[in-house]
Order: sequence, then C-alpha cells, then structure tokens
Amino acid sequence: MELTQSQQKSLERFQAIVRKKTISDRDGNIDREVFDSFLPMLKEIYPEVFAVVEAQLINEYGILIRWKGKNSALKPVVLMAHYDVVSDKDQDWTHPAFEAEIHDGVVWGRGTIDNKCIFTGILEGMDKLIRDGFTPERDIYFAAGNNEEVAGDTMIKIAEWFTENNIKPWFVLDEGGAIMTQLPMNIKNPFAMVAVSEKGWATVKITLKGETIAHAAKSTGKVPVPVKMLRAMAKLDKTPMPAQFTPAVEGMLKAFAPYADKPLNLVFDKVSVLKPVIKKVMEGIEDAAAMIRTTINLIGVDIPNKGNLPADTAVATYRLRIAPHDNLDAVLNHIKNVVGDEFEVTAENISHPAPISDHTTKSFEYIKSTINKVFPDVGVAPFILNAATDARHFRNVCKEVYRFGGFRIDDELFKSVHNANERLPVDVFIKSIDFYVEFMRGLK
Repeated sequence: MELTQSQQKSLERFQAIVRKKTISDRDGNIDREVFDSFLPMLKEIYPEVFAVVEAQLINEYGILIRWKGKNSALKPVVLMAHYDVVSDKDQDWTHPAFEAEIHDGVVWGRGTIDNKCIFTGILEGMDKLIRDGFTPERDIYFAAGNNEEVAGDTMIKIAEWFTENNIKPWFVLDEGGAIMTQLPMNIKNPFAMVAVSEKGWATVKITLKGETIAHAAKSTGKVPVPVKMLRAMAKLDKTPMPAQFTPAVEGMLKAFAPYADKPLNLVFDKVSVLKPVIKKVMEGIEDAAAMIRTTINLIGVDIPNKGNLPADTAVATYRLRIAPHDNLDAVLNHIKNVVGDEFEVTAENISHPAPISDHTTKSFEYIKSTINKVFPDVGVAPFILNAATDARHFRNVCKEVYRFGGFRIDDELFKSVHNANERLPVDVFIKSIDFYVEFMRGLK
C-alpha cells in the first residue's frame, strides 16, 4: 500500500519499538540496559504524547500512562498491552527477529503480533488525537507490562495501584482476541472475537509408586507400574471434563448464526433450546470443544530405567486449561476419580480462570460499535480465550474486563506467535491505528 507521510512515520516508530530486544526471562536475567532505555525512547519518538500525559514506572519497568480527561466524575477506561517478548533462541528465522525488516509489505520481527502492534497502536492513536487538539471526556489509562510472557508480577502491582488509589475503571481492554479470518464450524465471514474471560492453567503430575521387585526375571503376578500408568492415562484420555455452555458461548453462537451454513445457522440461532445438539457437534471439533470444557493435555511421561529391575515409579505430567465454569479442585477431583486412589495427583504453576465479564453491557456494546465503524465487513462475537493475559489481574479492580486487539489476522500469522517468522502486514498495522483512534475519540 502507498503510505502517507504520517503513516510512514507511524510505521517507522513501530519498527523502532520492535527492534528493542525486550526479552523476558523466567530466571529474571533480562537485558537491563534495553529495558532502562525503553521509556526514554518512547518519550523521544512520541514527544507530543508525553508532553500531555502523566507517565510513571511501576515495579521497575511497568509503564502506566494517564491521559487526563475533561470530566473527572466519569470513570476511566484502561487500555492494556505488554511490550516484553519471548526469545528467538534456537529458532530459524527467514529475516532477523529484531531488525523489523519490511519484505513484500510485511514487517518481520519478534513482537510484531504479540504484543507490540497493540502497544504501538495505542500510542499512535494518542499521538494522532493529541496532534489534532483532542482531549478525551474521561481519563484514559494505558497500562503496559514488561513481564507478561513469564507470568510476572508487574500487572499485579499496577492493578494494586488502582485499588490503593481508589480508582474504579468503567472497563478494561487488553490483548486476547482479534479479527480472525478463519474460524471453526465452517464460519467463513471474518469475526472480531472479543474475549470476555480466559482459562486458568496448572501443571498436574500423576504419580504411581509400586513395590520394588528384586529382578525383572522374577514373576510376581502383579500388574507392573508402567502398565498401570498407561492404562490410567488411556482412561483419562477417554474421560474428558464435562462440557458446559456459558452465556459467552451462547452469545458467540448466536453471533455466528447468520454466517453459518445450513442447518447450523438455524441450530445456532436457537442455541438456548438446542444446547444438547450443539454441544455434541462442538465436542467433535477440537478447537470448538476447547471452548466449552477444561482441557487436560499430556505433556510428558517419566518412567525411570532401572536396568534389570522393573520400574517401581511412573509420573505422567499434564497441562490443564481450566474453563471459567470449573475450578482447580473440581478438575483434580475428576482426575482422581478417573485414575483411582492408588495414584497421587498434585498441581503446581497454578493460575485460576478469570471471571466471565458480561457481554450485554454498554462497555461491550461500545467495543462492538467501534469495531463496526472501523471494520464494517466483520461480525463481532464474545468468546472464552484459551490463553493467558495480564487482564486476569484486574479481576478485583473491575467487573468489565475484555480482551481484543484491533487488527486482522489469519491462521498462518497466528501460528507465528512465539515461533520463528512472526510478522505483521503493514496495512494491518496501519488499520489498527484507526481502531484505537476511533476507540479513544468516541469514549463519552
């Protein structure tokens, strides 16, 4: 696409932000020089923005920006993003991960999708509106995390700051959903998927310990530990958690109805009375099934090799994605009931599912109307996000927490997130700026 001078400058700022190697590390071994220089760089490339807003650092590198509105009696809105990224180590990139090179109208680089496109889009929206002399009616906060990729505590601290200062947002909008061009159940029309919740997670270990046998050649008549473990694993695989429809899933299917093939369009439109039929259909589609149940996925099995001695211990490790209608205790009880009392079931690395925000609120309707103005060809639907975001930390600050980024993405681009060759078309980035401009300009 042919860019205007203003759009070219926006693109160059996006490239500068992508080039910063703000890589998170679970061990905390970050490049402090890069993180120290990040906010000063933003102030340099967005002088008009930082001449107007109030900016502070929280938890060392978390950025909290307040754009003061005209009416202090109105509740503020919080926009969120994170600027940390995962490493490109041991990945084979076609173009360098941190050069933000442009090839055939596409910006290549780590973080172009996750999540510097949203981060930059928000700042670009502020920059354009401030240059136009615009002041919002209500306060707009921009909360930017520096350790989202490693489940860090910066956004926890920022959420606590809101509580400590008795600031109660009208609603919160973080990353999570996007405009998807390929959807399950043969929905061909692009849809802006706005997440109203996100699943929790945990790592679960199922351990079986048996008695030590003197030698492998000795027959005991007992079922060996590895065999017992394999049988338990097979049984668990065939006994998934119960599926359940939430108002969010019903809302999603009703939104899909006009765009679904027959007879699904008629079925989806009557979801409130045809739940058993629809549930059976969704349970047979992997992506759709994950929308309505907790998933229990095997990630490893450890059966120590003891040479001539039969194995007396086996450990199966699973990754849970806990649906909002479930909780960790319910999932652990389900696993214990399936595998039996002989097995020990423990959980670690736990994050609980987020509450489901109402998709019939004025705030959701505002997000929807903004999407419709900027992207008139797409549908809008609520859904439950199968991944984690920093938005979950606002559960005690605000009841209306949503997850959506104003950009269009297909399956190929989506699969590049956290992988080699993450990239974003230039025209998609430029259009995302229009979304954030319209979003902030229309807040009343």
